[in-house]
Amino acid sequence: MSFPDNLRTLRLTRGLTQPALAEKAGIEQSYLSKLENGRSRPSEDVVARLAQALDIKPEALTQNGDESEDRLRRWKRAGWGAIAAAVLAVTFLAGRATAVYPLSLAQVIKGSSAMEDPTPELIKLAPGTMEIGMISRSGKLNDHVFISGESHAPNDLNVYMDALRKHFGGSFQDIQTTPYLPGQNQHFSMTLLLSAP
Repeated sequence: MSFPDNLRTLRLTRGLTQPALAEKAGIEQSYLSKLENGRSRPSEDVVARLAQALDIKPEALTQNGDESEDRLRRWKRAGWGAIAAAVLAVTFLAGRATAVYPLSLAQVIKGSSAMEDPTPELIKLAPGTMEIGMISRSGKLNDHVFISGESHAPNDLNVYMDALRKHFGGSFQDIQTTPYLPGQNQHFSMTLLLSAP
């Protein structure tokens, strides 16, 4: 209950009229009427005088009213928290739906790039007569993969590039090779631009 309700209830349970309580508390009856109707707020001094006149502790007049206000404040905070959480969820889902490289929530939390590390697949796709010397990733979303190594057979590089294209999609840039000479290794380097997974 609010302060006005507490005041009115306590006055009536003690069998006091407004004029009688106003006289005991040393305040005007019109002011007491305003307090009971909620048109005026009492000072601490007035609350103390009313409490003494009603033979109660001042907290009995204000306690439930304060609890109601606290409860209302808590509900408002919880409501704003729920709204903020909903806005964040919608923002995340909208961003995920429109992203070129969509990420799962787990990937976002752990800070992953859009594609997991392709290194094992890049090595596995290499023909048996080819040695991969270095693989590194760069680009805005780690979508540029630099690959270098050596080939021991004349057609290895073409076979490897076809396998990469079929597995990852994308395209190649900066392909550099040394000429293939029998009995010598062919050195190569290239950049694979990965497609969206």
